[in-house]
Order: sequence, then structure tokens, then C-alpha cells
Amino acid sequence: MSTLSVAVIGAGAAGLCAARHLSVHPLVRTTVFEQSSTIGGTWVYTDNIGRDQHGLPVHSSMYKNLRTNLPKEVMAFPDFPFPETKETSFIHHSEVLDYLESYKKHFEVEKLIKFHTQVSRVNPVLTEDQTRWEVTTKCLKTEEVATNLFDSVMVCNGHYSVPVIPKIPGIAQFSGSLIHSHDYRVPEAYQGDSVIILGGGASGTDICIELSQHAAQVYLAHNNPLLTTKLPPNVAQIRGVESCIGPAAFLLTDGSKVQCSAIILATGYEYNFPFLSEDCQVRLENRQVQTLYKHLVSVDHPTLCFVGIPVQICPFPQFDLQIRYFVKLLTGQAKLPTKAEMCEETRREMEWKMNNCNMPEKYFHKMGALQWDYNREIAQLGNLKPIPMGVENLYNAVHERRKTNLPDYKKDSYSLVGEEGFSGNIFIPEKGTYKKV
Repeated sequence: MSTLSVAVIGAGAAGLCAARHLSVHPLVRTTVFEQSSTIGGTWVYTDNIGRDQHGLPVHSSMYKNLRTNLPKEVMAFPDFPFPETKETSFIHHSEVLDYLESYKKHFEVEKLIKFHTQVSRVNPVLTEDQTRWEVTTKCLKTEEVATNLFDSVMVCNGHYSVPVIPKIPGIAQFSGSLIHSHDYRVPEAYQGDSVIILGGGASGTDICIELSQHAAQVYLAHNNPLLTTKLPPNVAQIRGVESCIGPAAFLLTDGSKVQCSAIILATGYEYNFPFLSEDCQVRLENRQVQTLYKHLVSVDHPTLCFVGIPVQICPFPQFDLQIRYFVKLLTGQAKLPTKAEMCEETRREMEWKMNNCNMPEKYFHKMGALQWDYNREIAQLGNLKPIPMGVENLYNAVHERRKTNLPDYKKDSYSLVGEEGFSGNIFIPEKGTYKKV
């Protein structure tokens, strides 16, 4: 293999993992571009909202008290477990950042990172029958602009920083507080309020539990099947918001009305790649990144990949598989199908999800229970060791536990046992004690 240059965009968890696996190849020259001053991406908490010191949108959606909604035992990269210093499985976001700092130091990847460096443009160029990549960057400290040529680009910029803002008819007349969960930081700001949280996903439900300790009333508004979990007495599930009908009044999709003094939009995030030129041939349509083979590799330019596109997944282990597979593609240790075959496979997957899972097109990248077959497929394509069954089994057990006891599931603690098993201590709120499983 001749010398290969790879640009990695972002030094969050995915970017660090990319740097770690690229760095083991002596003929690969890796440069990681990170626009902030530190590693960690979305795991870097800040009190600030809006714009940062460079006038750029604040990247992180982390709130002050956030604890992970997955146990650390399933979150770790396969070759780098979380330290067993605490019995707690659902850890504070600062401990995840500490873990990523340790990962960076252990694999000695900081020397590959250019901090304070914003990628402003990525453009494919054809040189000697080979596609290479012009990557234009700007140093945010000196404002120096540079363009360099790379053989490959790995996009690792995350997708939890650009909020989806729904259009609510009549919202201009609302007189209360209105934010997206991207800007939520502390629950004390809602002391005594009546709050609508719009969205029943992970962020909405976790914030709703936290707010119940401070707000007078919390309404969890969504159009999904009603959650079966027990909830605090001041939390009520209601249908989605149809329109705003007064300074503090909303009409719901079932025709009922509700009053509130604050709204938090837990309505998800957009994929966002403002640095890609049109020649990259990447389209963002209906919450999909098109067209990617296995949600990862550009079918039009196979030396361009996007790590971490799937949602509702166990992220770090999946990042690791995706990256190791793509690195094998770059180094010639694995081969892609033809472009026509990749497009056909992607079309068939979309069709299967729509017909067999009743999933609208906009949920193409949504995995949930489907992630495990996907992970096994990536492992097979790359001839890689699959994620241990114990991780899958524990993830699924916690998912079921969350369905029935949203307020208390983060009090549980777990350990992986061998390749397939796990054990744990489950909190029983009625007794205030724990039960071994």
C-alpha cells in the first residue's frame, strides 16, 4: 500500500476512534480537524447557549445534570472499558468526557489533532484517474485559511447540534419561555412552572423526569403510543401540540386544550454538513443522508464516509465497527460491491423497513432493535470480531427496564459476565432496596 492521507472532521468520540484505528497503519497520514479547543464533541458541557466565542453555534446539547441513559458497561469501545471505579452504571456526562480523554491519551492521538480549526469546504477533485479531496480550513485563532489535499475524508461531526424546530401555528402569541432541548441546561430555571415538553424520545423523557422535581406540572406531549412506565405524580402524558391558541394556551391533536408557562422542544436534530460542496453528491432529504452504503460509505465517492449516522443505537461500539471496516476498505483489506449493487442494496433496505417495520422514509437511519443485525453485518463485511452478545443482551434488558420504570432505572447497576451474560442490582422503589438479577 502506498502512503495514504486521511482527513477526519471532528474530535468527538467518533473522530478519536477514527484517529486511533488509522494511526496503527504506518503508511497512513491522519489529520483530525476540530473547531473547538478540546476533544469530546457533544460530551463537552458548557453553560453557554447560542453562539460561542468565535460566533459559531454552540455545539453541545449537554445539560448540567445529564447522566447517560445507557449503562457504561455497554457504552465502551471494545478495546477500552470504562474504569471500574464506581458501582454506578449510568454515569454523569463529565465521566464520559474523562473516559474520552483517557482514550485519547492511551492511544496517543492528540498529536494528530488540529484544534481551533474549522473545516469550511470539502470538495472532490479528479487527479490521475483517482478522486482526492480538497479540504479547506480556517484557524479560528489566527483566521489563516489553508487548503490541503487528502486521499480520503471521514466525517465525524456528530448530529446532535442543529435542532429540528417544528412549525407551530400561532406560536408568535405565546408569552412564555420557548427553547429547544439543545439549549436546556438546568431544571431550577423552571421552578413552579407548568411545562410542555414536546417530544417523547430519550431527551424528552429524561428531561421530563428531572423537571418534575422543580416544575409544578410537566406535560409530556407526543403522538407515539403512550408510555407504559410509571411517572411522577406531576407528570402527565398528552397528545402532540396542534397549535397555540393564546398567550399560554395550546390546542392538542386530540382536540383537548392545555395551559402552560414554558415549552421545551425535544424534537430532535438535523444532519448538517455545511462544508460539503455540491460535487460531493451528498443529499440531505427527509432526515436522510443520501446515498450511503450501509449508512456509512458514499456510493458516489467511496473514499468519503460518515461515521455515526444511525440513531437509537449503542454508539461507541458501533462507531468502532464502522471505522475499522472503512479503514479496511481504504487499505485494500476489504472490498466494496459495485456502485449499482450498493444502490440496489440500499433501495432494498429502505423498502424492507417501510414494508416490514412500518417505518416512514424519514426513519431510514433509525435502528433500535435493528442495530444488532446491522453491527453483525458490518463485522462480517470487515472480517471483524463482532460486539459481544452480552452487550446486546444488557442493552435490551435496560431498554425493557426503562419502559416500565423511567424514574428509577438509572439507579440500577450492572456488570458484564463473559461474552454473553450480565448481572445487576435492580432498584425496587416500593421497598427502597435492590434485587440481584
